[in-house]
Amino acid sequence: MHVLRDQPGVCVLRCYGELSLAELASVAASAARARSVGRLVVIDLSRVRHLHFAGARLLAEVPGLRLAGASRYLRDLVHAGGGFGVEFHPDVPHALRAG
Repeated sequence: MHVLRDQPGVCVLRCYGELSLAELASVAASAARARSVGRLVVIDLSRVRHLHFAGARLLAEVPGLRLAGASRYLRDLVHAGGGFGVEFHPDVPHALRAG
């Protein structure tokens, strides 16, 4: 995980490669901390090839979280893991502009 943008009101987390359950727990914890102080959080998955589907539940537990750049395969994994209700956007700029 890499923090791409960290400024008042917005945090963009860029993830890479394959995300294990432990890595997704870390991403979800970072997102939850940012959301707890009212920041918009976007997780950029455009460089992720695979993620542990059980970690999707952790992402779904972060209210208002936006996922950007996820392939169809990643979206299916997120849904299979219980990540219903997570917002998907085609890329980071769209996620940042979404109402």
